Amino acid sequence: MIPESQKQHNDLIDIIIEASQKIQDVEGADGKVTKQMILNPETVYWKTHIVNSPTFARFVFELKEFENLASQCLNYMCKQRGLVMASIILDIVNSYRYSIDAKSSESLRDKNNTQSTLIDKINRNKIEKAFTVKGEAKKSLIDGLLGREAREETEGY
Repeated sequence: MIPESQKQHNDLIDIIIEASQKIQDVEGADGKVTKQMILNPETVYWKTHIVNSPTFARFVFELKEFENLASQCLNYMCKQRGLVMASIILDIVNSYRYSIDAKSSESLRDKNNTQSTLIDKINRNKIEKAFTVKGEAKKSLIDGLLGREAREETEGY
């Protein structure tokens, strides 16, 4: 029997893999072309980032367009210069990718919010909530210490 946490990890991996596949024509040994679902590692790379920004998707688009310029360098300049420019562009793109990886690896927490990393979210089976008890005169100190509000929240009252 698979432990419950292991089952959740497997389900998550299955969802990511299913959502990251694309249909591609593959030529077999007999020369026949068939359509197959192929995993796109680029899609997996972008799906697994946690960056809280409304402009992240647009940034990814612009970065991919900039990366595509590297493959077009040889179309618009001599081979020697085109290879140098393509190398420079790809180095800059890699720097941005490392920056995105670093941002996605940040774990933030303040008095009201938490932002976990992907590893934290995979390892955790429950949702993390923070409760404060100060400033509520109608509740007794014992209610606050016993976590009555937290218990009512989890029970759905």
